[in-house]
Amino acid sequence: MNRRSPPWGAIEAFIVAARTGGFRDAAEKLGLSPSAFSRRIQALEEHIGVQLFDRSGPTPQLTAAGRRYLLRLEPGYQALRAATEWMAPDPSHRPLRVGISQSLAISWLLPRLHRFQACEPGIELILQTRSGDIDLLGGAADVGILFGDGQWRHLVSEPLMAVTAEVVCAERLAYDLPPPARIEDLPRHRLLEAVYPANQWRDWFHWAGQPSWSGQERLRFDSLQVLYEAAARGLGVALGVRPLVTPFLESGRLAVAFPGTWAIPGHYHIATAPGRRHDRAVQVFWQWLKEEAGAPENA
Repeated sequence: MNRRSPPWGAIEAFIVAARTGGFRDAAEKLGLSPSAFSRRIQALEEHIGVQLFDRSGPTPQLTAAGRRYLLRLEPGYQALRAATEWMAPDPSHRPLRVGISQSLAISWLLPRLHRFQACEPGIELILQTRSGDIDLLGGAADVGILFGDGQWRHLVSEPLMAVTAEVVCAERLAYDLPPPARIEDLPRHRLLEAVYPANQWRDWFHWAGQPSWSGQERLRFDSLQVLYEAAARGLGVALGVRPLVTPFLESGRLAVAFPGTWAIPGHYHIATAPGRRHDRAVQVFWQWLKEEAGAPENA
């Protein structure tokens, strides 16, 4: 038998209480009496069969189960709130939701975003960072920056910038790879590798005309930002993908270990669903991204 979802009011009461740290303040925020608010929390606990708050102290505290439940619930709660706000009657007041990977947002978009805000103060942005695919057709975002060959069915897209890679490492590791650096020196070092896109080291060795060392020690990451941070701390050598690795190179935290730049197949593209392409906010942001992609790295 399918189990019914708990009432929305009970879920909202739980999340607000977890955020505020007290039932009385949470009840005031929701415009409820303390007793009505408490009944909502009790109803939720009875529905799922788990105690969410420890009430033995002066103020209720989340239990371990409550913390786990909050961790799973809050993203959905935020998504529902954002979707409701986006459906405001006046389309000009809707924020523009931008889907982008966390690594690209941190390394490339955020350092430039002040220029967009300065020239277009009337367009509010919501950055939705994620490591997987961005569901533009399903409405998860209004516009996105995607990596690939541009062959996305039912999407409108345009190439934004090419992607290249170089072998990088911490400066102190670079001393172990003195010029002229040789690829044959790589087996002495741990390879830091991204989970996605997969097999980049294998493809780089193929491009360099060298067999890959299958038995070499590797450490894998699901975030390129964390991968580069690990490389900067001397945990191994990495394939530095530009523009994502550029801030680490410019700051001197990473150095190029070998000459030669590998052009990774594919581009970053700006993309949207066909029905959104002519929205003013999408058009403005689209054009601004194209201009920024053509700007110098240090602009």
